[in-house]
Amino acid sequence: MLRKTTLMAGFATLFLSTSVSALEHQILVLPDAYFPQTSYVTSGDTLVFTNESDVVITVTSADEEWTTGALGFDQSSSILVVPGMTTDFFHEGVEDENGDPAVTGIISFIAPPLD
Repeated sequence: MLRKTTLMAGFATLFLSTSVSALEHQILVLPDAYFPQTSYVTSGDTLVFTNESDVVITVTSADEEWTTGALGFDQSSSILVVPGMTTDFFHEGVEDENGDPAVTGIISFIAPPLD
């Protein structure tokens, strides 16, 4: 009986300690776009912004809650996804004719669409 109890406790520990792995989402920062423009995430994931342009770019959330800081060519910055974080982001200092951000991206907490 003791052996059976020990075996069951071992299985319970295995299943209870198994957690869902966080994902790392690569976002390429281009002069006039993000690729992908929309990243489908869950809390605990990481966003890795990599500047693929020949100019320094700073990516900032719409409410300025988070930022990558200035990124030179081929430089990266990681942002941890947390519940309730601002989902819209943009290139700092790049505006359209109305003064709105010209280059924008989105973080989505919903499931990605099926292809």
